[in-house]
Amino acid sequence: MGNDQPVTGLVVRYHYLWAREQERGEETGRKARPACVVVPLGTRPGAVVLFPVTTQPPTAGRLAIEIPETERRRLSLRGDGPNWIILDEANGDVMPGSYHLEPVSRLPMELAYGRLSQAFMRVVLRTVATALRNRSMRIVAREP
Repeated sequence: MGNDQPVTGLVVRYHYLWAREQERGEETGRKARPACVVVPLGTRPGAVVLFPVTTQPPTAGRLAIEIPETERRRLSLRGDGPNWIILDEANGDVMPGSYHLEPVSRLPMELAYGRLSQAFMRVVLRTVATALRNRSMRIVAREP
C-alpha cells in the first residue's frame, strides 16, 4: 500500500487548481502545494476531495481554518508563520495515481507529508459539512 492512499487527513503535494484559475480556462495548477485529502468519496474507488493549504492569510469572506502550530511542525509544512486550509473550494480527483500529485521535496520518493490529527480533522470535517449544507463550496473536477 502506497502512502498516497486516500485517507482522511492525508496531506500531499498536489498541483492544486484554484476555481478562479479554472474560470480563466486554466487546466493545470500553477505550482505544487500541500493539499489535504479530507473526504474519500464513496462515488468510485479512490475518489477524493482535496483542500488547498496556504501560507497566505485568507481574504475576507473565505472559509478557512488555521492549522495549529503543532500540526504544522509535525508535518514540516513550509513557512515561518501560520498555514491555513481553505475550505470553500476543493479539487475532486482520484488517488492513488493522480497526475497532479508530486513527491514531497524533502523525501523525494514519498508522496505525503503525513496525516493531520483526528482531533483537528473533526473540526475540519464539521466546517466542511456546514459549507456543504450552505452550498458555499465549489469543487473543481481534476480527474484525467
